[in-house]
Amino acid sequence: RNNRMSLRRRPWAGREKGAAGARGWPLEPMAPAMKKVPTPLQRVNSFESELGDTDADDGDVSADEGRSGFPSPATATLEQKLYKMAVRIASGLLMFVTAMGTLYAGHLAVCFLVFVIQVMIFKEVTMVRYRTEKSSEVPMFRTIQWLWFAVAVFFSYGDALSNTMPTPLSRWVHRRKYRVAIFAFLIDNYQFITMLGYSMVFVLTVLSFKKHYYKYQMGQLSWTLVTVWICVGQLHAVITNVFTGLFWFVYPVSLVICNDCMAYFCGMAMGRRFIKRPFLRLSPNKTWEGFIGGGIFTIVWAVAAPAVLVRWPGLVCQCTDFDNIPHCNAEEVHDFSSGFPLFMPKKFHFPEFLHGVLGRDGFEAFPIQMHGLGFGVFASLVAPFGGYLASAIKRAYKVKDFEQTIPGHGGVMDRMDCQLLMALFTTVYLNAFVRMDVFSVGSMLNAISRLSRDDQVQLYRQLKGKLKADGAIAF
Repeated sequence: RNNRMSLRRRPWAGREKGAAGARGWPLEPMAPAMKKVPTPLQRVNSFESELGDTDADDGDVSADEGRSGFPSPATATLEQKLYKMAVRIASGLLMFVTAMGTLYAGHLAVCFLVFVIQVMIFKEVTMVRYRTEKSSEVPMFRTIQWLWFAVAVFFSYGDALSNTMPTPLSRWVHRRKYRVAIFAFLIDNYQFITMLGYSMVFVLTVLSFKKHYYKYQMGQLSWTLVTVWICVGQLHAVITNVFTGLFWFVYPVSLVICNDCMAYFCGMAMGRRFIKRPFLRLSPNKTWEGFIGGGIFTIVWAVAAPAVLVRWPGLVCQCTDFDNIPHCNAEEVHDFSSGFPLFMPKKFHFPEFLHGVLGRDGFEAFPIQMHGLGFGVFASLVAPFGGYLASAIKRAYKVKDFEQTIPGHGGVMDRMDCQLLMALFTTVYLNAFVRMDVFSVGSMLNAISRLSRDDQVQLYRQLKGKLKADGAIAF
């Protein structure tokens, strides 16, 4: 009785002591099973095990880990690995041959290749957020996205072709048949046409907003504009670089390729042998050894590559007229005294206190090789983060690759993620430190041809007076 009275006053007493009372109290309370919560790193590894390595094209991995598209050793056979490696190599060789043929075809062919790349990148990145069940209810959903892209591309190429060509593009077009006169009109008036197209797409976008879909449409519009900047904004200046010389297209691309390949091999050979700490949680397969080793090899290539590339005058010559593409006058290109001082061998002197230590007073190199140090550092430390951003996008939307356009490599964006950032840096560096040195008699004459006849006569008189005052001419 006393026990029952105690349980009435304290109903939990029986549970605490584990005794069975008259009312059937359990001997021991049943504790709910505790679910083990995975750590963030375990979630990433679990996601990678389901989708494969999403960092296929980002660079290095450790020695016991595979590349993107390669099944893990526990689940894949050696034959499957060799087959996929063969597909990757075959696709890489095909891309290399295509690039070489495009370079031989000249500046316009390279511009067309850049345009194709922009189209493919825009298609792949916008498709990441594409939801069929919602987009089918939104009027002109995909059409509006492509219209924004078209307006940006028209302005980008119009600005590059009209302002960076040493001779007016319209003059070259008007020398052709009347059927291309409309093309000349578009280039000459690209700014007004761009504003007109922008206004039309802006109004169309606002009119397409639909009730209950405002938030979704705003998100898609923001993603579209970000994608336009990624594939058009960053590549806008590539056209300018191409017309300055194909060297400024080939050289940065080669640096990114070198960094990607050497980071992969260094990661496989030395991954996590010296530094156990993970390099980046966003990409657990990355290693410090791969990042550092790839950077060292990239800087070495950045200094050595210009001495190799200048052997082909077609890479360093400026595009002065479409009629001269794909070849140019090699003698004019190598007239370094007035043409391209960056590509002229020059003697660099050591400080005097080092003469005795080094046993020489200097060394001879191309000035562009000194600029190569800046390119190499950027390609090693900053450009790889373009690939990490692409990896973050793929992880956020749980996709293995942006697309399967290139067998064994994924989509075009999977191959170009680091190149976009490198292209933007090349333009900024050219404008800040290099372009001032790229002047030649031919380029100046072509620039003068853009002036009116009266301005040309005035320039002639002023130049003649200056040379006469300086004693350069006697008449």
